[in-house]
Amino acid sequence: MNKTLSAIIAGGGLGGLAAATALAQRGWDVTVYERQSALRASGSGIYIWENGLRVLEALGAYDDAVRDAFEGVAFEQRDKHGAVIDSAPVGAERRLITVKRSQLLDSLRDAALRAGVKVVTSSEVIGATPRGELRFANGDLVRADLAIGVDGIWSRVREALGLETFHQQTVEGALRTVIERRPGDIAAADAGKYIENWNGNRRFLVTPINETQIYLALTCPESDRAARDTRIDKALWSEAFAQWAHLIDRIGPEVSWGVYSIIQCSAWSAGRTAILGDAAHAQPPNLGQGGGMAMQNGLALACALEGVERAEQIPAALEAWEARERPLVDHCQKWSTLYGEVAFLPDEVRSATVRAAMSNPWVIEQINRAAHHRPTGTRERRAMPASVA
Repeated sequence: MNKTLSAIIAGGGLGGLAAATALAQRGWDVTVYERQSALRASGSGIYIWENGLRVLEALGAYDDAVRDAFEGVAFEQRDKHGAVIDSAPVGAERRLITVKRSQLLDSLRDAALRAGVKVVTSSEVIGATPRGELRFANGDLVRADLAIGVDGIWSRVREALGLETFHQQTVEGALRTVIERRPGDIAAADAGKYIENWNGNRRFLVTPINETQIYLALTCPESDRAARDTRIDKALWSEAFAQWAHLIDRIGPEVSWGVYSIIQCSAWSAGRTAILGDAAHAQPPNLGQGGGMAMQNGLALACALEGVERAEQIPAALEAWEARERPLVDHCQKWSTLYGEVAFLPDEVRSATVRAAMSNPWVIEQINRAAHHRPTGTRERRAMPASVA
């Protein structure tokens, strides 16, 4: 009888739980170590594209993740006068939903627990070795056949393995919050839309996440101190986006601010220790694929290890996993970063640039490439009811 292989994972976020669930479903003994006292989601709302939805289906987390979720039918960009710059439908062949981030995390947590994953909280990982070992702040050292660092942009696992080649924080950042959704908040003509509004270097994104809540993102350069203050200057933002003043006025004290990170690594693994998610390939959120890429790479990692019977086989399997997945991840990161540059164009130039780009089939194909594909380990998409697709 073959020995049960073991895995230890630093980080109980989206990518960590996806990898843990996928490995446990394939017979691995898996333990997730989380620095916080409980599994908690940071952030407000989140986009889940076709690739992420297929991963959730494969992990058995889909129904819980999409319950009462908002299903958008179009993206719309508007200028400072409220005029439409571009309006693009969300096709039936590439599903998209938006939900509260905590709902998505809870669905993955529950799937992990059903699969037999053990979760240990209040456990801070401060290092790792290529031998499948994690080092903890309390002095403990835990060893397994496989170790995975899914510990975010300031990953201690990545640092210990010496894998980072590039880490840049962007000039632009975002204020994020969730407000109560009320009747009449969104005009009937805008029902089903995700609306991105521009005014100078400031942006205001309106994203319903269910029938009772709207996710708002207010972006600006980090140097714009008046706009980036988490004690929202409602008069300032309402002056810039007057048509949405009724939503801005409803913003409460629970607002987060953060700039984005762009991270590249020489490799995603060393020996029997791997990194994934933001630890390996953080990107700006402009394409809504940070969480989706983390989840799909967690599932793909488990699939790459399906034929492994001994610990000595793990390094080669991890190299094969990276070789298969990295081109798509690099592509998504590149285009997400490029999109962020339009924030710094003059208004008229931005409008002309966006219109020209979004009317070019080649550009559309590049932007959509990540959301259209079928992630490793998932099946062909099942037929969806018309009300969903």
